[in-house]
Amino acid sequence: MIVIGLGAMGSMTAWQAAARGASVVGIEQFPLAHARGSSHGGSRIYRQILFEGKEYVPLARRSLDLVRELERESGAALFARSGGLVIGTHGGPLIEDALASAVAGGVEFEQLEPDELRARFPQHAAFDDDVAVYEPGAGALRPESCITAAAEAAARAGAQIRVETPVLALRPGDAYVEVATGDETLRAKTVVLASGAWGLDLLPGVELPLRTQRSCLAWFKARQDQGDYRPESFPVFVRESRDLDGWGIPDVDGQGVKVGVGGTVQKRWLDRPEDNWEPPSAQDLKPAEDFCRIAFPGLDPRVAHATACMNSKTPDGDFIIGHVGGSGRVVFAGGFSGHGFKHSPAVGLICAQLALDGRTEFAIEKFSPNRFEDAR
Repeated sequence: MIVIGLGAMGSMTAWQAAARGASVVGIEQFPLAHARGSSHGGSRIYRQILFEGKEYVPLARRSLDLVRELERESGAALFARSGGLVIGTHGGPLIEDALASAVAGGVEFEQLEPDELRARFPQHAAFDDDVAVYEPGAGALRPESCITAAAEAAARAGAQIRVETPVLALRPGDAYVEVATGDETLRAKTVVLASGAWGLDLLPGVELPLRTQRSCLAWFKARQDQGDYRPESFPVFVRESRDLDGWGIPDVDGQGVKVGVGGTVQKRWLDRPEDNWEPPSAQDLKPAEDFCRIAFPGLDPRVAHATACMNSKTPDGDFIIGHVGGSGRVVFAGGFSGHGFKHSPAVGLICAQLALDGRTEFAIEKFSPNRFEDAR
């Protein structure tokens, strides 16, 4: 089989398929663990309190198991446990959804009232009507390290990993799929297409309602002697309270606290993924600075470091995973809508199972590429 795109989903797919003894070729148009797509940025939130639906809970749990397996195999530190906070208005939808998700998923949690939140996590400026849900098992994944470890594990299991190799054409047939690069044409029984915002470029006959949105990531440094923002003391968080809508990750690598803004903040839609390669502007970063200025008195609200990222989004915010086209030989994985990285090991397992077995052990009806047909 051939895996096109070796970002989060593709690298995990190559690893899972090769670990089963399949003949695998993984192809990436850029260097491995590059910063031009959606799978970079030093850290990503991992949590099992999920607002997106019960179908995601088995993915999150299996993903952490696979990350631990990959840590043992590679010797790399891929996950930093910090705990996680959901901060919102008392009785508001974010908190109610978090509580419902925790109970339904059997996730360990504590509910913190404003005074408890201030006492345990004084880095946050808590409002009197705030409440928090604390998940002790949450933390931060290291995306570049995860991708590199998965690709290297795939190679050790026999996969061919080809980087800086653009795919020019994808031609499904009755007996095999042809994949043309600049140097050669490869044939495989099945192909997994996991090339992010570039995915539809190779599927001209397939219609999927995907749009790509720019999302800039910013890091902030602590003022001198103004609190501890390491994973041991500062959990990953999601916050929607009053005018604040954002998320953040502790300082896992000395770069500072990573902060992003939520969906209520307007972000630019991209005509082409290449349009996202320009550095973040002052306008891009202002919402994160405004959030930081209110939410964290101990942080310098001036951005210390920033990079551009992007999200390939579906209208309903759910993933697209499944066979596309009429041949049944192409598995598409895309539309992860800004909340996919924590699920990437399980998504890789699903894609490997679909490509090799034609089915998967996971319930993925919610992610079917065919769900948009009635809307067309």
